[in-house]
Amino acid sequence: MPLKQIAFMFFISVLLVVAACGGGETEPTAAGDAEFTIRNPIIVSEDNFVAITMKKFKELVEEKSEGRIVVENYYNGTLGASDEEALQLVFDGNAEIFGMSSFVGAQATNVDALNIFDVPFLFEDRNEFYEFVHSPIAEEIFQSFEEETNTKIFGAYDIGYYGILNNTHPIEEPSDLQGLTLRTPQSSMYMDLVEVLGGNPSPITQAEVYSALQQGTIDGLMTTLPLMHDYQYHELGKFITETAHSYVPYVMTMNGDFYHHLPPELQEAVEEAAEEMIDWSIKYVEEEEAEAMKKMEEDGSEVISLTPDQRELFFEAVQPAIEKNIESVGEDTYQQVLDWLEEK
Repeated sequence: MPLKQIAFMFFISVLLVVAACGGGETEPTAAGDAEFTIRNPIIVSEDNFVAITMKKFKELVEEKSEGRIVVENYYNGTLGASDEEALQLVFDGNAEIFGMSSFVGAQATNVDALNIFDVPFLFEDRNEFYEFVHSPIAEEIFQSFEEETNTKIFGAYDIGYYGILNNTHPIEEPSDLQGLTLRTPQSSMYMDLVEVLGGNPSPITQAEVYSALQQGTIDGLMTTLPLMHDYQYHELGKFITETAHSYVPYVMTMNGDFYHHLPPELQEAVEEAAEEMIDWSIKYVEEEEAEAMKKMEEDGSEVISLTPDQRELFFEAVQPAIEKNIESVGEDTYQQVLDWLEEK
């Protein structure tokens, strides 16, 4: 066989191997046939329940746009290694959409009112949380964010309510947190909450949590039940308390220039897809929450559900943390929400 032909065949073989190995971090797309591409940075792995909600968005957008828009999902932090980086990519136009945690949006902007979602025990349950998400107050907060950042918000869904996992003992009352070192989100409200209950907050990254539990650097963490199960934290901490002190909203946020550049019919397609995806995700996350709890109990975890009286004790105990952080929320916003909760 001529040397040139051998070289050509080797080159084609290398290309095929590269193509086969390169598909692990993004989903296959037909971008060559599409008019627009939406890049979506996803911090978690492809099989994580949050990623599955984003797969639903991809499916709906491509279906409703009849292939004129393709969505590229980038998993495992391959496009933006953290929530903060991913949101900045959207701001800069280097990604088109991102599911933003509310406290990350607050930290990245001057829209302090987004911190309202961090206030512990503010909402009685998930239904009240969604009543607020669709209230004029929340709409005004989201609009302020859009105006400051040149973005388009399609709505929000929660990724589960917060609980506390630890490897030491059951937590049934505030004093049970005394002396425990707990991983918290990088939010002053969450860190102060642990501190006023006698614990030691440790805002390490999600990637460090498992090894920190193994090494005893932390005794536990504060996160949602599906994440406890997905990351297998329950293998290292068998005591789980359903405090449900906070719901974490994921706010579907798109780059404003990209959105406004779309033809009207494609804007409508994306909006419809986002709305349907959010409705689907709300139900899906509830199912994942129940399934995570069931599986963790089957694996030997002890799950403690607070009674109304126990919940009231926690609510009273965390008031100093709330008072300390009211300025980060905005006193007017906080009072406005309290009035809305009282009047509704």
